[in-house]
Amino acid sequence: MKRLPLLITIGVTLLLAGGYFLYDTFLRKPAPSSWDLVPTETILVYEGSPCETCVDQLTHSPVLNIINKAVLPSETDSLRKVTDFVLGHITPGSLVSLHVTKKDDFDFVFYIPATPTVDHEFNAMLDRLKKYKGAVDLSDHEYSGIRIYELSMKDRTFSWIKLDHVWVSSFAPMLIEDVIRTYNSDQNFKTNLGTIYQLPKVKSDGGNIYLNLKNFTQWFSLFTNDTPSAMVQQFGHSALLDVKINDNNDFVLNGFSVDSASHPNYILSSFSSQTPVPFTLKQYVSNRSLMFASYGISDGASFTRDLEAFTKKNTFIRDTLQQIARSLKVDVSKLRSNLSGELGVCWMESKGQTTSKILIINTKKGADEWMNAFNSLSQQLSVDTVFYEKYSDYEIRELPLYRFPEKIFWPLVSGFNTSYYTSLGNAIFIGEDLEELKLFLEDIDKEDTWGKSVAQNKFLESTLLESNVSLYVNTPRVWNVLENSLQPRWKKFIQQNKTLLKSLQMGAVQFSHLNDSYYTNVSWSYKKAPGGTAERPEAPVSTDKYITNFNHAVARAFVVKSHVNKSDEVLVQDSSRQVSLVSPEGKVLWALPVDGPISGDVLQVDYFNNGKLQYFFATPGMLHVVDRLGKYVQPFPVKIKERDIEFVSIVDYDHSKKYRFLVTGRSGNLWMFDKDGKNLEGWQPKSLGETLFASANHHRIRGKDYIVAIREDGNVYILNRRGEVQKGFPLNLNARPAGDYYLESGSSKDNTYFVVISRDGFRIKFTLDGKIHSRETLLKNTVDAQFRLVREKDFKDYLIVRQETKQLTVFDEDLKEIVVSDFIANSNTVINYLNFGGGKSYISVTDTGQELSFVYDGQGKFITTVPIESNFVAVRPLDFDKVLVFSALGRALTIKPL
Repeated sequence: MKRLPLLITIGVTLLLAGGYFLYDTFLRKPAPSSWDLVPTETILVYEGSPCETCVDQLTHSPVLNIINKAVLPSETDSLRKVTDFVLGHITPGSLVSLHVTKKDDFDFVFYIPATPTVDHEFNAMLDRLKKYKGAVDLSDHEYSGIRIYELSMKDRTFSWIKLDHVWVSSFAPMLIEDVIRTYNSDQNFKTNLGTIYQLPKVKSDGGNIYLNLKNFTQWFSLFTNDTPSAMVQQFGHSALLDVKINDNNDFVLNGFSVDSASHPNYILSSFSSQTPVPFTLKQYVSNRSLMFASYGISDGASFTRDLEAFTKKNTFIRDTLQQIARSLKVDVSKLRSNLSGELGVCWMESKGQTTSKILIINTKKGADEWMNAFNSLSQQLSVDTVFYEKYSDYEIRELPLYRFPEKIFWPLVSGFNTSYYTSLGNAIFIGEDLEELKLFLEDIDKEDTWGKSVAQNKFLESTLLESNVSLYVNTPRVWNVLENSLQPRWKKFIQQNKTLLKSLQMGAVQFSHLNDSYYTNVSWSYKKAPGGTAERPEAPVSTDKYITNFNHAVARAFVVKSHVNKSDEVLVQDSSRQVSLVSPEGKVLWALPVDGPISGDVLQVDYFNNGKLQYFFATPGMLHVVDRLGKYVQPFPVKIKERDIEFVSIVDYDHSKKYRFLVTGRSGNLWMFDKDGKNLEGWQPKSLGETLFASANHHRIRGKDYIVAIREDGNVYILNRRGEVQKGFPLNLNARPAGDYYLESGSSKDNTYFVVISRDGFRIKFTLDGKIHSRETLLKNTVDAQFRLVREKDFKDYLIVRQETKQLTVFDEDLKEIVVSDFIANSNTVINYLNFGGGKSYISVTDTGQELSFVYDGQGKFITTVPIESNFVAVRPLDFDKVLVFSALGRALTIKPL
């Protein structure tokens, strides 16, 4: 009987031990890992690496430096000590997650293993910070049973918690609460990653990035006011990328993105049946391009099938294509199925910080079927006649179907309210702006393309040579266009960190189909900025100053372009009438005596249509064409009857290099000479009866040629190629224009205007039909204020100058003040404006009385520390917002970088 209590005791003990075992095994929540705490809404997660050298390279890269400046406390902030502590403990097993915190901001959460060493070092740091009496506020509160600690300084708060063996911290307190909610939940970032988490990882790199491509769209929206395109919103599911800095110190991410044809909700699924394709379109991409998206298509039929699976919910596009097939007898699906090669979209910088797109269709099967289909659509849809224009060796036509390229290739292609197309070999080019398409074709003819650029090819060789989806970004050129659409917070950030941001050069994001995933490459090159931290500088900017002294005073100077190496040279005429060519290093390459002073401008021509440039200029009674070696091109020099020359300009009607030389005399006589200097019929001369206020120029508008000449008294003449005055002209503006005129190009003849500024302060726009479109009064502070228009050299845009007794003001065309100077005031001034794209625009103001020049950037910032003593100044851009300044005074020509 005594054994019963013992048995009961043993039974109870076993029961308790078994219960605890069952509880501990099945009911008790295990200690969380860092991955269990990452919220589902996370954009990406960075996982630490055991490679200390790799992590150190990453930490000192420009990309991390940009992120540091964008989000983390500045160097002068006391909480920077906390930042340095956290970043210094990102070791293997640590995570950093990226989150959206506001509509225009993001921040990070840091997950660090909570070792006794970490606890000790953090508490020691806290003790040091507490010594900042009154500046540090240490507090804590409870959330869902977990204590949150906060350290506040000024307007920054650092929050942290400890969950079992993980120390979690952030500079955004709300994110700590998200972590706690995730801790109490069964869902987290890892559970949403799917199979991507199981992919193999490289150990000898700077860490791993796990990216939720769907959430990435939300992060992308923080920066811009624009709604992300369907391409961005539905691109793919997730990606695992290794982080490293390569041998060239470029930032590189390599890994895999997941998707499959069974998920047609993602755009990557459209390429699930394709094999990677080489980037052959680089031979056509202009060096002026901002971005270029390339889509490699090896099998047009399967691509069409998969793309239609993605777009099946877009009933508008489906119904439109069916209607085109029925009514216009063009089967777009069949046409698209014949595509085998590349499809590319090029973004070019256009007027007013906007972009214009060029679509390139390059199929190995030839362009004939596509061109025949486009021509058929054009003929059926054109109201009167098919728009046709001969440009160099190209035939450009219009396809008057609203957003037709978008309808064929959506969502890979969007926009194209208007479409102008032409072909070259197997490639078809479609532009949404006629003039931009012409400039793009001109770049191809000049071989000013990525495929012919040593620097661009060097970068492209470091990327995937074959891919299915690639986006190439010309980063230095992108900032200027992006700035206009950014949220105010990020617009300010770009303005404050231009030098750092412009150290980033070409970038690429690429996806190459491989089995059931996509090999992914992201790479960004960078160049050392002056005073920067990059280890490998490229093409350093010379700081040498060159002074060339002539035997006589410099009378005229013109900056010209060398066709040999694209460098900027100077053509100088001194007071003895001698013309000299000066290299960028200040060396006189040759000297040529001429018979008189140069009248008007020096203009460059490709006389032999071989890519080599010559110089055209006029002196009293003489036309000159001189090659780069200082030798005359036959039959020049040519004698002409006009001796009192005021302006000269070049006419190249169809960009065929069959030049015409347009010469304007001070009496209002217009002369036109052919390429050999022969005076043409109708221009022997064409007398307008009075002096012109600006040079006469040729414009081709929707395939028709116009010669525009405006007299000082405000009478406008528009003439055809034969010198005949067009209907509606002469037009009396009832104002005396000043400065120059500007062509405001529209999508049609009806919304194309010429703009002049009258001396007494009116902005007048008139049409090609000889009608006044508008007359706008400009604001003046004094009765005697005088105005003028300063046109950008290539008609990109214009400035308005108001000169008053005590102040000179320069406005942009939206009447925003750019330059205000009380020093120049009512002096006689020469103002020049050049816009080189990519945010590189410059305004130079020369006070001819004081012989002082002032140089400003396009935002009105004074570039030089003091005025330049000169009676001539010109500016050309260099890297990293540096400029090369050419100036002349007396017998000296000075070339100096600033």
